[in-house]
Amino acid sequence: MKKYYITSLFLITAILGVAITTHAQEKKYEISAALGGGASYLDYGTRSGELVPGNGFNAGLRFAYYLNQNISLGIGAEYQSYQSSARFLSLNGRYTTTDIEDESFQFRYAADHVSEKQKLGYINIPVNIQYETLGTTRLYLAAGAKIGFAVSGCSETTMDDVTTSGYYPQYNVVLYEPAFAGFGTFDAINTGKQDLDTEVSYSATFETGIKQILNKKHSLYIGLYLDYGLNTVYDKSNTKNIVQYTNTAVPVQLQYNSILDSAYADDPILLSYGVKLRFAFR
Repeated sequence: MKKYYITSLFLITAILGVAITTHAQEKKYEISAALGGGASYLDYGTRSGELVPGNGFNAGLRFAYYLNQNISLGIGAEYQSYQSSARFLSLNGRYTTTDIEDESFQFRYAADHVSEKQKLGYINIPVNIQYETLGTTRLYLAAGAKIGFAVSGCSETTMDDVTTSGYYPQYNVVLYEPAFAGFGTFDAINTGKQDLDTEVSYSATFETGIKQILNKKHSLYIGLYLDYGLNTVYDKSNTKNIVQYTNTAVPVQLQYNSILDSAYADDPILLSYGVKLRFAFR
């Protein structure tokens, strides 16, 4: 993630440098600052659960070169935040592992009222083409693509309670205790914030609205936008259980993995849409 952050800063600096230099030389260029917000979230299917989309905001700059009075090519840099929540009434699972004495057994768990919040921050580099009509009040339509680099990400999971047990087939016995061995009922689970490492995002982007010419140098854009992710941004090649048994120490400390790591969540993409304001000068 640090590598993507450094790359993003380099690209933003380069874009700003080119924009400022060329703007001083030509009037075919337009620089705009944008602020937007609306629904912005990790979009994925859940098995037996509910995905609750969250809100986010974006802020950035766009540098455009006008091919003629109607058409311009643009490149920019922006920050975009994303939020999602996944909720499940209950989750359960079982798998074979070994205990602290290296005895093989089947670990079983059942978690009630599971909720997970996910938050991401991305630096996006959009490239697009824009068409606009003529006049003082203009209609505009822009379309293109953007590449996004994750600069932050975390998840936090809560559970009302988790009940665990261990089945030892060699003895034909199920253990529901002791707690120090990782068996029992554990209340009010809260994992705290955990790092969420996501991949580079590729998105199709659309924007349309009204461009109001204020004077010869300044304009105001008011529009609607849609950014639709084209690729999954989370590596799910190594599926994990929600409740992870560990045998490294006594008492056993159960570990809790993100919903995104489990089979209960499908491959996620980034999705954002809402209202955007842009102030432009030439």
